Amino acid sequence: MKISIRCAILIAVVLISACSSTTDKSGAPVDKRALAFERTQALLSQRQYEVAYNESQRALQDGSADPDLALFNLGMISAHSANPKKNYGRGLSYFRMLVKDYPNSQLVEPAKTWIQVLEEYHKISEEKRLLAKEREDLMAEKEKLKYANEKSRQVDVEIEKRRRETLRK
Repeated sequence: MKISIRCAILIAVVLISACSSTTDKSGAPVDKRALAFERTQALLSQRQYEVAYNESQRALQDGSADPDLALFNLGMISAHSANPKKNYGRGLSYFRMLVKDYPNSQLVEPAKTWIQVLEEYHKISEEKRLLAKEREDLMAEKEKLKYANEKSRQVDVEIEKRRRETLRK
């Protein structure tokens, strides 16, 4: 999962570096998308997931960042493996929204990669849950069979005891 995260981040950085720029106070070009992405990455590296999420959410709502980038960042923050409040389903929905609403965005391909990773994770988690339930059911069945076997032994002992008593008479 960490390799996928690093790949998605690398792809996003490369794509963002190709985006349009504005200028700073000195007239030098400044890439707003790259700055927004770097800010989010800095917050993530500092483990400030909630701050990064809130900033990206605010940027999406007030339009201070490109909406596709804000959605991508929200997806990354939601799906970040070290985020204690991670929510893979929410991250998946952000990536899907990005792909659906901004099909020409340069972030669509990394978002599609994230979608595949998160869907595969969901599939594996569901299989794991089903296997755990099946294991519980099998353990319960094993206990029932163990109980039935013990009762059967008790009945066999009782039958043998009665047979011996009958033979003595």
